[in-house]
Amino acid sequence: MFASSSTIFYLLSSWLPLLITAAGFSMKNASLMAATLATGGTLGAILIGRLMDRFDPHGVLAVAYLIAGGFVVLLGSATASPALLVFAIFGAGFGVAGAQVGVNALAAAYCTTAARATGVSWANAVGRIGSVLGSMVGGFLLSLGWDLSTVFTVAAAPALAAALAMLAKGWRARGRQPAPVAVPAE
Repeated sequence: MFASSSTIFYLLSSWLPLLITAAGFSMKNASLMAATLATGGTLGAILIGRLMDRFDPHGVLAVAYLIAGGFVVLLGSATASPALLVFAIFGAGFGVAGAQVGVNALAAAYCTTAARATGVSWANAVGRIGSVLGSMVGGFLLSLGWDLSTVFTVAAAPALAAALAMLAKGWRARGRQPAPVAVPAE
């Protein structure tokens, strides 16, 4: 999940400006549009965190990754409309970067207090594999000569993988929770 999340985030942050300029926008506009990825991530982290406090965090994060995947797919067909493209970039950032912050918080909850920093650090270290892969995968997909719609549809696969991993983790966590202990009435 950490690797999948980092793969899609770094793929987008590395290749979005180039892909936007290839769609006919100036480098200035491409840079401004790509900045909405981080803006979406910031707002996503706040809202996703609030939702995780109120609902099952695994389900909230799975939905966030599914939303991110949908927006990444939309990126490939939104290049004709600047407003739609900015909306898609914002939505992808909202889901991917916002969920990554939530995943860090959730990972901390699964570690003992003494091992919390080490556990979350290891999870993020594994995720860095995805940051290297994201840039490489983006370059590979572009080298195939596919149209942007196909590239972004394939690029959405890590978001789907992260959503499925989060759902599996949630199901596993619910299966391991101890049954409530009945307190005898006095």
